[in-house]
Amino acid sequence: MVFHLSEVTQKKLSDQTRRMTGHKQRAAMTQSALTSERHELRDQQRLVAENKLPGDLNRARENPLSKELQVAAELRGVCAPPTEVPEWKKKAMGVAPSFGFPKPTDITIAEQRASLPTYHLREKLLEAIALSQILVVAGETGSGKSTQMTQYLCEAGYAKNRKKIGCTQPRRVAAMSVAKRVAEEKGCRLGEEVG
Repeated sequence: MVFHLSEVTQKKLSDQTRRMTGHKQRAAMTQSALTSERHELRDQQRLVAENKLPGDLNRARENPLSKELQVAAELRGVCAPPTEVPEWKKKAMGVAPSFGFPKPTDITIAEQRASLPTYHLREKLLEAIALSQILVVAGETGSGKSTQMTQYLCEAGYAKNRKKIGCTQPRRVAAMSVAKRVAEEKGCRLGEEVG
């Protein structure tokens, strides 16, 4: 299907575009000018950086003992060395998270368990569980809610006669890591007593 604009419609459109002298058009024109200015500035900075590069990037490779030895990628800015992080950003971002294997510690598992906040509340928790059908426990991350409370229940005899103690997690990865940690603390293989 093909639509043709009548002369009346075309005249209305041209009148509307001529009348667009309001704040939206001024803002759009200002934004467009600022964007082009930014692009020009970035292009000028790139040209200046390229002009500073030496002509022959492999020249330093001829003398391996040269103090001027630099990788061509570093000179081009592809793999630039990390810049110094400002102090305010260090405070705002905090310490970088660590991924992968946890750092080895000198503390035994028993000492780690004793240092958790739930360790000191063990008896009170077990008493509260025995007295009520539903118990909501809220605590800080890493306080031992998932790993320790399940072990306290098992040690108190709640898992006798083939009964099971469940600990739910919002994601599968979290559930697997909790199960792995509890198995390590109990000293069994994952999937035997804990799984």
